[in-house]
Amino acid sequence: MAMRAVGTIALAWLAWFFGRTLRTGRTPLIEQIARIGIAALPSGLRRYCRRLTQAWCAWLGCAAILPWALPVPPVAAGAIVLLGSAILFVGERILRPHVFPGMQFPGLAQQARDTCTAWRSTRQAPPR
Repeated sequence: MAMRAVGTIALAWLAWFFGRTLRTGRTPLIEQIARIGIAALPSGLRRYCRRLTQAWCAWLGCAAILPWALPVPPVAAGAIVLLGSAILFVGERILRPHVFPGMQFPGLAQQARDTCTAWRSTRQAPPR
């Protein structure tokens, strides 16, 4: 029971963390990450980043309640959450070049560094 609660709290916090960047006047978290590698984002890519941030926010919110909603052991629920996250992450990486042909995107290692940079700056930014 405690493990379910900890997982739920962590996932709900991540959903909130992503979601708060979707408010009016804010830059969506995934756009912040993308801007580190590509300073001048085309408007289509900005919309894509907003939608992707929305998708991650929705997934994380759903993932937070999955352990409570599914009649499976906590370990199985955790595996489902991990698998769903991997599918979303890998699927997006496969889809992106098809949606934006000819555009160069950073590799996985650079994207991880950009994510850490954006994460730190978002956490340190004063709330609006």
